Amino acid sequence: MPKIHIFDGAMGTMLQAGGLEPGACPELLNIQRPELVQRVHAEYLAAGADYIETNTFGGSPLKLAHYGLAEQAAELNRAGVACAKAAIRAAGLTARVAGSLGPTGSFIEPLGNLNFEEAYQNYLAQARALGEGGADALIIETCIDLQEMRAALLACREAAPGLPVICQLSYSEDGRTVTGTDPRSAAILLEAMGASVIGVNCSLGPQELVPVVRELAGSCSCPISVQPNAGLPYLEDGVTKFPMGPEDFGTWGPKLAAAGATYIGGCCGTTPEPIRALAASLRDVP
Repeated sequence: MPKIHIFDGAMGTMLQAGGLEPGACPELLNIQRPELVQRVHAEYLAAGADYIETNTFGGSPLKLAHYGLAEQAAELNRAGVACAKAAIRAAGLTARVAGSLGPTGSFIEPLGNLNFEEAYQNYLAQARALGEGGADALIIETCIDLQEMRAALLACREAAPGLPVICQLSYSEDGRTVTGTDPRSAAILLEAMGASVIGVNCSLGPQELVPVVRELAGSCSCPISVQPNAGLPYLEDGVTKFPMGPEDFGTWGPKLAAAGATYIGGCCGTTPEPIRALAASLRDVP
């Protein structure tokens, strides 16, 4: 029987707990402290994840340029895949590796100063390195602009034509991205462009994402993915916190599956314990 696929949870939260300094480049750990990155992957695998994401969310040349590391983009992305694969081998499992591509941090013209070709070339370089490193799939995530997602998807299909591409936009509480795209429009366009899986991650908790998942599932024939935050974030003494505990988070797994998701994991505020609870709640859900 086909099963629900379980994604991992937050990477940055775990790396900070392991010693990543505030303001430091997370992707640099792929070559400086690979044992730490592999340990994070191992914890998610032990929690029940069968898809783990590479530590390359900010691994595009445009993002790495903030640290003066743009020239090392290919090396850091390949190393990110190597860390994930090493953790899977050590665990003796058959999990898959999704190469993570995050937003550039800039809007494409006319909303911003980045032109479409620059965005495309940026993602092309990262996707090529992730493919060369041996990723099993590519995941474009946390995008708030459909134009940027278009550039990334085109680049992924060009750079690694044999790999599935997962496209996850981030929606606000009004059910639209920051630039105004609704889930139905996104699903129709991305399916037509060849996305393998279409989904949503970040910004909201599982309760708020159930209707988004339902709308995506009703608008295309692609599998649907969802990676919620551990509830709606709030500030306490200047620190961002999330209200959901592991068991509470896990109870939403069957509800997200009932709405149409078949790839389910966590985003900000989730650690291995919420993913363990999620996996347990979905163990017998077809």
